[in-house]
Order: sequence, then structure tokens, then C-alpha cells
Amino acid sequence: MVTVEKSILIERPIDEVYQYAADPTRWYQWYAGLSEPRNLKGQGETGTTMDLDFNILGMQLPVIVAVTENSQNGNGYTWKGMVKGSIDSLQNWTYTPEGNGTRVDYFEEYEVPHSLLMKMADKLIIKKLMSNAMDQSLKNLKDVCESSKTTAL
Repeated sequence: MVTVEKSILIERPIDEVYQYAADPTRWYQWYAGLSEPRNLKGQGETGTTMDLDFNILGMQLPVIVAVTENSQNGNGYTWKGMVKGSIDSLQNWTYTPEGNGTRVDYFEEYEVPHSLLMKMADKLIIKKLMSNAMDQSLKNLKDVCESSKTTAL
């Protein structure tokens, strides 16, 4: 397994950031390389499933995402999901109030199948690409949340 961990502080109230970020119909707007969902069953709550494509190095990789947890814990929120397909992974997002903003922590463990590994070079390059994609995704989320003038984002 390969892991990626990232954090960012977003200067926006936690409820607004979380409601926007946990909405699967909006993921493609900020998550680098992700398509709009297809076959969406649910609205983002635990049990929601959907088909997506993740684009990396010009390859379109089909995946199925299942939300395994979407809950409030104290003043924060937790979102967990399982990704199956060309790349299998477990993602864990936590949203914690920090000052007037929101700290977003991301942790992912993923497995790259041997066939895909052969197509995309080696594990170190893939880890760098995945890390860069998440850096861009978190920056996109921050930019959208902080630049929006409405409370509904």
C-alpha cells in the first residue's frame, strides 16, 4: 500500500466547507482529474455509490466510489470512502474548526495493480503524481470556498 497525507486551512466556516466538499455532485469542480459522477445512488450520505473516471497521465481510469462514513463528530466532520477499480484506495477526510476557518486533513491508502504499474512507470512516480493531484485538489477546494460570496457556495 502507498499512502498520501495532506492538510490545508480554509478561511471559511466548517459547515460551509464540509457541505460543499462532501457533495459528490460537486467533486469534479475541485478534485483534480475527477469526472462528474454517473449512476449516483444517494446524496453523499453513508451508503452512497457512484461511478467516476480519474484522469492521470492522459489515461482515463474508471472507478466506483462507495461512501463508508459521513458523520459529524463533536464540532467536526468525517468522510470516508472506498474506491474500487483501476486504483483501489481508502480515503479519509476530516474537517475540524480552526479559528474562523476549517482545517481539512486528507489521508489515503491505495494499491496500484501490477498491470497499471507497468503502464505508468514505477511506484515512486505514481506516488508523486497522486500527491501532486491531491495538492492541486486541496488548493482548488480552498480557492472555491474562500472566493465564494454566498453562504451556499
